[in-house]
Amino acid sequence: MQDLVLPSFEMDCRDWLVATPDSVGIPEEVDGAPLLAVLSTAVIDDDGLRPASGVLTVGLMDDDVQAVRTLDDDSPAAEIVQEGSADDLLRFVLPAPSGPLALLAEFRLPQGHDREVVDRVESLMRSFRWAA
Repeated sequence: MQDLVLPSFEMDCRDWLVATPDSVGIPEEVDGAPLLAVLSTAVIDDDGLRPASGVLTVGLMDDDVQAVRTLDDDSPAAEIVQEGSADDLLRFVLPAPSGPLALLAEFRLPQGHDREVVDRVESLMRSFRWAA
């Protein structure tokens, strides 16, 4: 089998702390999938601190992902919508423009689906672009 190469991509991470496995010594895999980055953010206001954390992993696209909600026409990101999924989890799939590879972005929201935190996650996913 030939090597599969993930194209370059970019995101607007200005509200996020981003760590890569090689920069901070975190594991290079999550459940057998290559780990690209760990992301952390928090909304801080008069109501307190509401955090979110996420991981970007690489996987092969398959037909198991059927229920998705696209964010907009300009972004390849689509939220994976599963009935009965945890209230503290948001998952997105970002299929590569050519080939079977995709990024999977999974975000933990310890305080549930707070609107401002969800908006921050969705804004990050909307900013995602495959580099030309």
